Amino acid sequence: MSTSQLETLLYTHTASEQWHLENPDAVSPRYESVPKILVEDEKVMLFNWENTLQERAVGMIKETRFTSIPPHINHDMELNFIYEGSCDFVVNGRRFTLREGDVLICDADVVRSSPSVKGEHDIVISIIFRKEFFDSVFLSRLPGSGMLTSLLFDVVARNRAHNRSLILPSAYAGRTRSYIELMFEEYHFAGLYSNELMSSLTTSLFLELMRGLHRYTRHSDGKSFSDGSMSHILSHIEKNYKDCSLSSVAEAFGYNSNYLGNLIKERTGRSFSEIKCEQQMSEAAYLLANTDRPITSIAAKVGIGNMTYFYRKFEAAYGCTPKQYRRMALAK
Repeated sequence: MSTSQLETLLYTHTASEQWHLENPDAVSPRYESVPKILVEDEKVMLFNWENTLQERAVGMIKETRFTSIPPHINHDMELNFIYEGSCDFVVNGRRFTLREGDVLICDADVVRSSPSVKGEHDIVISIIFRKEFFDSVFLSRLPGSGMLTSLLFDVVARNRAHNRSLILPSAYAGRTRSYIELMFEEYHFAGLYSNELMSSLTTSLFLELMRGLHRYTRHSDGKSFSDGSMSHILSHIEKNYKDCSLSSVAEAFGYNSNYLGNLIKERTGRSFSEIKCEQQMSEAAYLLANTDRPITSIAAKVGIGNMTYFYRKFEAAYGCTPKQYRRMALAK
């Protein structure tokens, strides 16, 4: 796709944008059919990208200009890239302005809005992807997959897992723009092996973001999250999650168990048991989607012998039973 084709996609007025130009300050009629839910006593909209993600693992849209976006949560994870201009956001009650090249990543269920009207040259590209896609991509492809990579969604400078969103300034975003342009091209002009290419490009994009994140946290905090022993501790848990315990990890790194448990909680926002369980569920999800192993065999492979416990934890993590998860994965 040439530069002119990309610009045509991004700058040509959509039907929705034309409507807002003709009806300034009016609320889009499409919001009337959007379900509303209560989140901490606030009524917000629930955006479900089911149609966008029905046949694809990743969805890409250009956000509508000439209007604001009301408080809402997404059913899926979302990345916003400021392609040109700027955009105001309110995320979990915190307001800020992002400018060209900046990146905002929000986990599912984070309340966010764009309260200011975007102008002609305020171009925001949003990428939507299901958590299970994120898990399977990282589990199978990225180095240090599992907890180290999921920290991408937990670390925003000095803020930890309570926020579940991340802002990466353009100075640290590296080649993010190039990857997003390639993804936008593939999404709108899909060809042979398009899904595979999108998966690979998504992996490359997040590798680039992770590299930028390490530089950003080093600059912001005076030290990188990967420095010292914590990254080695998390890596050890990832490699030995099937049979490790807090006491065995503490012994391996020369810590008191209670001290290490508190340190892990402070640095990651999760307890040791939560980290271990999330790693188990991530691998179980990958095996369900990519192998024909029996569910009991998968539970055993990830180090869980109690099937009641396995089913309860899996459903808590993915909102469905292992059998339902496999059925949905095979249907894609």
